[in-house]
Amino acid sequence: MSIQTLGLSQPERRDISAPVLNPDYWEAFGGGFQTEAGEAISDATAMQISTVFSCIRILAESVASLPLKLFSVTPQGRTVETAHPLNYLLTIAPNEESTTFSLIETMVAHLALTGNCYVQIERSSDGIPVALWSLQPRQTEPFRLPTGTLAYKTTDGEVPGKSRILAAKDVLHVPLTSWDGLCGLSPIMQARRTLGHQVAAEKYGSRLFTNSAMPQLVITNKIKLKPEDKLRMRSDWEMLHSGKNQHRTAILDQDSTVSKLSLTNDEAQFLQLRQFTRADIASLFRIPVHMVGELQKMSNSNTENMNLSFIVDTLRPYLSRIEAEITKKLLPREPGKMSNLQVQFDTTERQRGDFVSQTAGYATGRQFGWLTGNDVRRSMGLNEAGPELDVFLNPVNMQNADVLLAPLKPKEMMVPNV
Repeated sequence: MSIQTLGLSQPERRDISAPVLNPDYWEAFGGGFQTEAGEAISDATAMQISTVFSCIRILAESVASLPLKLFSVTPQGRTVETAHPLNYLLTIAPNEESTTFSLIETMVAHLALTGNCYVQIERSSDGIPVALWSLQPRQTEPFRLPTGTLAYKTTDGEVPGKSRILAAKDVLHVPLTSWDGLCGLSPIMQARRTLGHQVAAEKYGSRLFTNSAMPQLVITNKIKLKPEDKLRMRSDWEMLHSGKNQHRTAILDQDSTVSKLSLTNDEAQFLQLRQFTRADIASLFRIPVHMVGELQKMSNSNTENMNLSFIVDTLRPYLSRIEAEITKKLLPREPGKMSNLQVQFDTTERQRGDFVSQTAGYATGRQFGWLTGNDVRRSMGLNEAGPELDVFLNPVNMQNADVLLAPLKPKEMMVPNV
């Protein structure tokens, strides 16, 4: 798609392809960003760390599993718009190749991994959205035209390596925390030192356990050996007494003796080091540590609070960002006015407690008159029971406090007419 097709002015003779984001951001695309631990960190290497993969998966699946609902807002409240064309794109299938679950899962995974997610909006001839297509975040970048207009350039298309220019109105772009308010910072790049340390620790552990996690050995001999004899003895020992051959009986000759060296402090605390790094990576994505397998500090009393904190402190920022971008780019509105349509993720299912707590809450709402019987049945996934359960209850042992301020009436005025 050319710039003229977008209705934009012909660019003047200057470089307009420079991205708005920091060039260091793209170090991860390719060989990775070298860290002090000696390990190159990129998106691919970071995802090979089990804790990082778990955090990305938890975030992506948690958000994608929440129902995304389209509401029509009226003075009387909100109603779900099931017949609106956008409802099918947002709740069932955004395009002919994928489902809404997979699209949102991909969006959140891109967002948590790279700090940005991009979705192309395919529109009909009259401008109505007809499909949503996820774009590769490492192959898509925002840039400004000479007029200052924001546009997007992507090489994610049918022709590999060929760039396309998309108007800003045709791209859903959700960034994380940003320096300029436009391009989000990559959590992987911001925490590359911690991740590089984790990769180095895992490689060290692999080498340790490859040698059967046995203490180091020293073979001493009373006679002087030639260098080639030393290499042969070491090779023979490793072949006969490591791996699956460990604990076999050793037979030494030439007055040789074997001495064990104890594990160093670093080796002895290797598991503690991995436990600390796991919690550190979980905090990067604001994931409760019990969700990534750290259960030492878990109890029945704090599990529910931590799950609620996960919804409010971890998921809600992602949900708000996505909701705002969808509202801005997809929902029709008149200039300068709010749209009467609204999109919102439903977190009700994630906020449910156990059955006893849930029914106690329903009972309170029913008894105090702000829930009907059918409201309760719908919340529990049951069918409505009839119009008799649409009636609100009113506790007879309570009255409006305003009545206490009203002057008392004479008794004869309070006697009903016969």
